[in-house]
Order: sequence, then structure tokens, then C-alpha cells
Amino acid sequence: MWYRHRRPWRFAVFAPFGFYFQTGFGFPSRSEYLRLLEEYKQELEEELRAVEQEIAELKRESTPERA
Repeated sequence: MWYRHRRPWRFAVFAPFGFYFQTGFGFPSRSEYLRLLEEYKQELEEELRAVEQEIAELKRESTPERA
């Protein structure tokens, strides 16, 4: 939930019994953000290749053999 008090916006996560935690981290540095994006891109490319292979396998299986 977002709260606006005397400080700029802050994010708090509520836990049971009324305790809450504030995130203490800020935004990553530019190089760290770029590294995270590159890792994400690689993961997406791997997933795309897996999906393309599965589609190709399904097309081969569904193609009826003609005698």
C-alpha cells in the first residue's frame, strides 16, 4: 500500500498482527538494471525456442501420413 506522510512516497507491506515492513532498497544502478534486462531477454529467448520446438513437434505429430 502507498502512504503519503511527511516523507515522499514509500511502500509498506503489511504482515499479520499489525506489523509492517518497509522496503529499504532503492532503484538499481543503471548497469545493474541493464544486466537484469539482458538476463531477462536471454530467459525469454530460451523460452521462445522451447515453444517453437514444441509447436514443430505438435505439427509433425498431427500431420497424417498418407500412403
